[in-house]
Amino acid sequence: MKPTKVKILAKKKCDEIKYNVMSLLTERGIEITNSMKSADFFIIIGGDGTLFRYHSAIDAPIFGIKPGTSIGHYMSACEKDYMEKLNRILSGKEGRDYFLNNILRLECEVNGKKLPFIAINEFLISAIYTRRMLNAELQIDNELTIERCSGIIAYTPTGSTAFAGSAGAKPLRNGDRFGVIALAPYAGKLKSGEVIIEEGEVGIIILSNEAEVCVDGQEEQVKKLRYGDAITVRKSRRYAKIITF
Repeated sequence: MKPTKVKILAKKKCDEIKYNVMSLLTERGIEITNSMKSADFFIIIGGDGTLFRYHSAIDAPIFGIKPGTSIGHYMSACEKDYMEKLNRILSGKEGRDYFLNNILRLECEVNGKKLPFIAINEFLISAIYTRRMLNAELQIDNELTIERCSGIIAYTPTGSTAFAGSAGAKPLRNGDRFGVIALAPYAGKLKSGEVIIEEGEVGIIILSNEAEVCVDGQEEQVKKLRYGDAITVRKSRRYAKIITF
């Protein structure tokens, strides 16, 4: 890979890793940019939470470095090997020295307007307080059902082993499908388990007075919902490009 402009996104207390990465890029004559739009390669230093915070604005390849004890499913390097792996990316060939994986993401509309964030793991539609029940109308393949549960999760294949997995979802092996499952289902179609969506979209109409949709578990990526709000979730055409080895 021959990037020309690299953007580094790092969580706090990762100064040493960031300094070493910047030094290597500078030695190779690669520009380090502050612009998200002009960068053609991203290096994210942190755990999955750091990636969740930024990935919606990124379409270029992402190389993730996991410091210390951070949780990093999407991070392909750690403190011991990040310099060696970065050198392999910059000097090597895709498919031989590293792999570029296209990861399905989901998009969401509320009342016909797209949210500014897309999901690499999941959208959670729930009551504002999870101890309260969510009442919602669910539409899948022209079938309408009334769901009563703590929340509805629309999840990607990679997200199937994360939060959705803790709700009982089975791992999705096919990288071009997505699933829907309920948290603590009381009544409705999802009481029988998850539903896998090959093509098309999922429609949800809120029947509770207050609810919200949260993207990838990020507090700053929450949209408040009211009774009658219509949510649509579908596959995004913008796949995340995650580097692995």
